[in-house]
Amino acid sequence: MYYLALLLAGCLSLPCWASLTQLTKPELALMQSLYQQQDRALSSHELNVHLLENQFLLATARQLNPELLVRQSSVGFDNGYHIRRLMVTLLTHQFPALKSVPKVQIKAPIDAATLSGLLGSYPANGDYLPEQLTHWEQINLLDTPKVTLAQLLTSQSMQNRFRLHQGDIGLLTHQLIEWRYYADLTAAAAPLLAQRGLTLARLNALATGELLRPPMLAYLGIKAQLHGERSPYLEALRANISGNEILHYYKRHRDDFRYQSQLSALAVTFDTMEDAKHFHKQLRKTGPLPALKAAKRRNEFATDDKATLSTITREHTHRWLAQLAFSSQPGKATSPVRTPQGRWAVVYAEQPQYAYYPQDSETVRYRALESLTTQHAVAAYQKRFKLWQQQHGIKL
Repeated sequence: MYYLALLLAGCLSLPCWASLTQLTKPELALMQSLYQQQDRALSSHELNVHLLENQFLLATARQLNPELLVRQSSVGFDNGYHIRRLMVTLLTHQFPALKSVPKVQIKAPIDAATLSGLLGSYPANGDYLPEQLTHWEQINLLDTPKVTLAQLLTSQSMQNRFRLHQGDIGLLTHQLIEWRYYADLTAAAAPLLAQRGLTLARLNALATGELLRPPMLAYLGIKAQLHGERSPYLEALRANISGNEILHYYKRHRDDFRYQSQLSALAVTFDTMEDAKHFHKQLRKTGPLPALKAAKRRNEFATDDKATLSTITREHTHRWLAQLAFSSQPGKATSPVRTPQGRWAVVYAEQPQYAYYPQDSETVRYRALESLTTQHAVAAYQKRFKLWQQQHGIKL
């Protein structure tokens, strides 16, 4: 990460990170209008709850996950970039006259060779040294607003940072134009906002809360995280779940741990899909054993050449065919399926027998922990949100 202590120290001092505890009628009206444009139907009460919950999540991020206040992904743009885009949408929607604010064309103060020379090679691990950032912080690229090389570089996605190290002066110029445009837009918006009792700082807080809502809900376990990852917060909740809780969960949900332990099944493989289709059709017409006899084939689950069904478990030596049988619908043959060996298989299973995973099995432990972690996360979230409301005298 990009010397996060330095970035956080700067970002946390900004007004935009302050959470709101009361919303005004003009703010609610503005956000209601924006959500309606986005086909997000919320009643006035639902909107108030949603926006204040966003502010609770923003306050919680400051306590539990301050790195998220800077950026959501090490390969993506920083939050400031996304917030500016949200603010542009919000302001131009509310005040259509702002759409006429021009993007002033700016010439970069340095050329491509100077840019690549200042930045040097892109670091293999993507991390910058403190002394590099300190040096780049002294290089001013724009006066209105003030933008330093360090600010611009660390605000970018990994792909854009790499391009800047390569001396992409076109990208640098584009980003400076966008920074200047945002400054001009917000300057033009300030008096319009004042007429309606609105401020840029509070709208920034609303935009920040909306931006951080999804990742914070995931961090707290209310929404599934990408790729099934768990945050340190969730890992701590999970680690505190006792063996007794898992045992009680197993007893309450024992039927959830019931599984097919045995099947009566047959599997037949063919060189061609056409032969497999013909057998499948015959099986549906006459049943499994007459079809097996008519085709003069053997049941590959069997240990002899008799045309019978065989009792199998998931650990059968023909593991791939067995898994296909257990995933099939009892009493119904599978359509021809290509095997890993390039043949074509038709599998039929019936008379499933059931068993229960033992309470001390890894399957029980994993499933119970997943469910109990979610339950603990929801309970903790509701408690935190209620306490935050009480602390700020909020009634929803």
